[in-house]
Amino acid sequence: MAAVLTAFAAWALFAMTFPRDFVLPAISTLFFALASLVALVAWCRGPTAEKDNVTYWDVAGALAFIGICAAALVDPYHMVRLVEGTPRGN
Repeated sequence: MAAVLTAFAAWALFAMTFPRDFVLPAISTLFFALASLVALVAWCRGPTAEKDNVTYWDVAGALAFIGICAAALVDPYHMVRLVEGTPRGN
């Protein structure tokens, strides 16, 4: 829950400070980073045999899924402009 709240707070911060074309790629990267961090915590804790409870592996999978959904919303044309570094036009 804290990872999702952190990501959505960062989303609001990115939306206010970064160019519009950069927000979704940055958020997608943030969700993947949080997913890998939570997966590392799950790996360090070892295997769990809990069937009815949500585990760290479940949270890592959900964060990765949200990151994939955010990455799917990125317009390829905007991403090319970001990578090339060309100025944005109206």
